[in-house]
Amino acid sequence: MIEDLQDYFAGRVGRVRDMAGRAAAGPLMIRAAIAVFAALSLVLAFPPEVMRNFAGIVLAGIVALLPAVFTRTRLVGLAIFSCAFGFLIGKFVYGYIPSIPHLVGLSTTLYLMHSLAALAAVLPYDAIVSPGVLSGWLLRALGVVAVSALVSVVMLLVVKVTLGPVFLAASLVGVLAAGALAYLVARRASQ
Repeated sequence: MIEDLQDYFAGRVGRVRDMAGRAAAGPLMIRAAIAVFAALSLVLAFPPEVMRNFAGIVLAGIVALLPAVFTRTRLVGLAIFSCAFGFLIGKFVYGYIPSIPHLVGLSTTLYLMHSLAALAAVLPYDAIVSPGVLSGWLLRALGVVAVSALVSVVMLLVVKVTLGPVFLAASLVGVLAAGALAYLVARRASQ
């Protein structure tokens, strides 16, 4: 049994060495960008009091590396869940109320991290990737972020202006607009 474990780990170490020797620049850059966007998401999600702590910085660094290294696993979702958890800690424990630009920044970094993780999950580590593919992917993702941010800010302004029963109507219009936007994005992605 011990010999089987040694053989298993020796095989895994050999595979990692092989992957490191054959890894191409494109997939490595994508994974580095995933780590950067995950780290930015964590910094924006957690309250400043937590991120000023050395243990918080180390934990955020580890959590940011997980989706970059393990793109095909649920660890990408764990990083997103960690951001949601940090946002809730800031709101309910520290009473932190983020501004609209802060929320737009958080949603942007989360979306870019998730989108790039999806791209990295389908790319072999030794793939040669054209710069046009990467720039096209990022431009499309930034377009989605820009439209989403614009719709969100407009809906927030409409809600702020309206009161009473009109608030309910504005909320329903916002839900319908979000649903329509999700439909359009899904339809565009399937083409």
